[in-house]
Amino acid sequence: MDHYFLGDPSAPSDERIVRAEARGIAVELVTDRGVFSKAGLDEGTRRLIESVDLTGAATALDLGCGYGPVTAILACAYPGVRWWMIDINRRAVELARRNTADLVPQPVVMQHDGIPNELESFFDHVLLNPPIRAGKSVVFRLYEEARRALKPGGKLWVVIQKKHGAPSTEARLRELFESVDVAHRKSGYFVFCAGVALR
Repeated sequence: MDHYFLGDPSAPSDERIVRAEARGIAVELVTDRGVFSKAGLDEGTRRLIESVDLTGAATALDLGCGYGPVTAILACAYPGVRWWMIDINRRAVELARRNTADLVPQPVVMQHDGIPNELESFFDHVLLNPPIRAGKSVVFRLYEEARRALKPGGKLWVVIQKKHGAPSTEARLRELFESVDVAHRKSGYFVFCAGVALR
């Protein structure tokens, strides 16, 4: 069985078009086997999209972008933002590039298992629905990399369910960031907003 957090899925391709809707914005996206939530927008990602506030942002990173629903929807809600998209999964990256090809400016899409060092202090916002099945060490590393990649005053937005480790995530974010707020909490889902202090 393929896992979505592997670099190169082996499952035969079987593309389909799904409709994703959040914040009153609907988009049609191409998905495939071997990528996260291939049947459509998952509940955690929908809550993340609906909770974030990117007002005034110039740059944002969709970390673990999958096939691109976060960027595809939020680029419509915040047209002034320049997006970067990163995922470890080659197939997801190719789909994300296709699903956002019509956006202006066109997002920068990269295959990587995290955030490259050269993007330190680069983003106003990082958005993450963490790959829980990859393990806590991977998830916590992504929080640390997001902290380094944010500009002073930047924010990391994380959606996670209580049963998947919301309490330990909150504790780790409080160790890494100057402020941590709960932007959304309902039905076992939490959206945390972790902020970097202005220098």
